[in-house]
Amino acid sequence: MTVTCPHPLDSFFNPSSIAIIGASRDVTKIPGLLLSFLRKNQFSGAIYPVNPNYPDIDGLTCHPTIAAIGQPIDLAIVIIPARVVLGALEECATLGVKHAIIISSGFAEEGGASIAMQDAIAALAKRTGMRISGPNAEGYYNQIAGIAATFSPTVDVKSDQLQLVATTKRIGIVAQSGGIGFAIYNRAKALGIALSTVISTGNESDLGAGEFFDYMVQDTATDVILLFIEGIRDVDKFLAAARKAAELGKPVIVVKVGRSGAGERAAASHTASMAGWTAAYDAVFARYGFIVSNDLDEAVTIASVLTTSPLPKGDRVAVVTVSGGAGIWGADAVSAQGLQVPELSDGVQATIRGLIPSYGSPCNPIDITAQAVHSGGLQKTIELLDRSDEVDAILVVISLSSETRMPFKTPELKPVIAAQNKPIVFWSYTLPSNFARMGLAESGVVVLSGLTHVSVALRRLVDHARFRLADPVATAIVAPNDLVEHLTAPTLSEYDSKTLLQIAGVALPGEVLVADRSALDAAIAKIGFPLVMKIQSRDIPHKSEVGGVRGQYHHEE
Repeated sequence: MTVTCPHPLDSFFNPSSIAIIGASRDVTKIPGLLLSFLRKNQFSGAIYPVNPNYPDIDGLTCHPTIAAIGQPIDLAIVIIPARVVLGALEECATLGVKHAIIISSGFAEEGGASIAMQDAIAALAKRTGMRISGPNAEGYYNQIAGIAATFSPTVDVKSDQLQLVATTKRIGIVAQSGGIGFAIYNRAKALGIALSTVISTGNESDLGAGEFFDYMVQDTATDVILLFIEGIRDVDKFLAAARKAAELGKPVIVVKVGRSGAGERAAASHTASMAGWTAAYDAVFARYGFIVSNDLDEAVTIASVLTTSPLPKGDRVAVVTVSGGAGIWGADAVSAQGLQVPELSDGVQATIRGLIPSYGSPCNPIDITAQAVHSGGLQKTIELLDRSDEVDAILVVISLSSETRMPFKTPELKPVIAAQNKPIVFWSYTLPSNFARMGLAESGVVVLSGLTHVSVALRRLVDHARFRLADPVATAIVAPNDLVEHLTAPTLSEYDSKTLLQIAGVALPGEVLVADRSALDAAIAKIGFPLVMKIQSRDIPHKSEVGGVRGQYHHEE
């Protein structure tokens, strides 16, 4: 019997009661939007507006203080001026409130005396045990439970808006930018990708990206994780979650910003984040098999393929097209990513030949022509290739601009997609209509319209299928606390740099760092002769020029 232990953040993401400190009747402003979106998304728990200026808001009793509520509170959302936030949190902690999200800005991101206010919040969390997200946060949205603890307009509910849902698997998003986190959700929703939860981490005075990442890893409702990172503060928690995700085989897509000098400066002023040395992050990402992306649409496309496809067994792609030119373009795009587009065997080609017009081509790319769409040849070709051991993925190249006609019958396509043996990815070279998106979504198909992003996604899927987690001994080279220095240092010594390469799984010659003369004999005994001694300092990039390199062929008494 498998026993699932509760996570400390379970009641943060699934509260039974929420208090909004600073609630407002004005739905054009953030405090009013928070309450409005909670209600529109039909939060099933108790909602308690707190504001001494109103007796009631939207039919709910409005309380002058949180103490006046007189009921247990799982989550407090705080949206009041920065100078009075700490007092409100003190009151929450005294009353036993479990969690708080501080939407208010004006803390460490401003610098100066505002840093001290944020430090006081961190100290309060540590002293009382109340877990705090933010300040300067945008909250979260739990789509499964319908909990919109955010003011982001992406969670607004409109009666005339059709819900497009193509995937049964769900993505979870952890973002150190509220705007980008909810933008990822917004774009994923437009494609029909289901969400578990999206969280904006804010300034991370207490709860950090690493801890939210850990929650997504253990959350059985989250199948693919997307991270938007500026700089990691809770490094030990982040690394532990990364290893856990790799061990579970749960895909992690990461966008790391702050790679340029200008980006680092902006990160520092945005959420008071140290973006750190890019190579350190990339080494960790490689070590744990993260899928790195530097483009918003590309990251969402990768997520769409991961949530709709099994992992491929190899890198051979069949391109099935209704347009010869578009098919050649598709073949070029996947080939440019280092994937194979192999010619099919005579037997497979002969079978396809019987499904398409005489002027079509059963080679790869397979041009079935537009006529075969209407005769059922397109779907039969897809089914044939899905069963074939000659290819590992299928790229379907098609035009889906029609507002009245579908190229597939849902009752026939749905079981094919549900039982697919390999990735079947659909690229529309015309802008897909909502009619087509909705129709194919019923069969579990996400329609994609960016060819480069599609080909990159297929490449990343192949790479992810091949990834194997290295021996855990290698990760013990650097303790989590020491890795903080690597992630934030502007320059590194040779030893530091090699350490990061080892974390990434790169084999290097044996060496020992000697920081004290008393450890020299033991180091020499371990390395043996001949050996080379090199001075190690982040301030000395060119060691030989200062006499910092010396070779020794034998032991000198």
